[in-house]
Amino acid sequence: MASRTARLAAAAALLALVGGSALAAAQTAEASKPLVRKDLLVFGKGEIAPPARDIFRPRVAASASAVRKPGPAIKPTAVAPVPDAPPAFALNISYVGSIKSGGRTIALVLRGGQTLSVSEGDEVAPGYKVVRVTAEAIVVRGPTGETKTFAKQGDRP
Repeated sequence: MASRTARLAAAAALLALVGGSALAAAQTAEASKPLVRKDLLVFGKGEIAPPARDIFRPRVAASASAVRKPGPAIKPTAVAPVPDAPPAFALNISYVGSIKSGGRTIALVLRGGQTLSVSEGDEVAPGYKVVRVTAEAIVVRGPTGETKTFAKQGDRP
């Protein structure tokens, strides 16, 4: 047992000796090579030239001579006035899904980033009334009497 511990102690001492000499060799090699190259430093050799440009400001665009000059003016053409047409169906909603509760179907719609729950007869927006709600689509009547069908959005089974 004593010989085993003696061998381990000798191996540790040898390892420390080899490691220490390697460290000393590395330090002497680095000592010969300085971290700062003093030959690149400028000490008292006159005025330093001002920088070519300010690195904190963007470069100036093209010179004034390269600026595009305006061409001849274009005269607007006369446009015939549009007769008063009924407003188009301007409601923009997304039909998300439906819920059956108490014998009636309630539709979930997205309008302007908000979720609304509506059923037949309810108004989605002023002048826009829900006519029919099914599991696949919702039908809305606009202020002019026209209807538009919005199909269910998202994943379908």
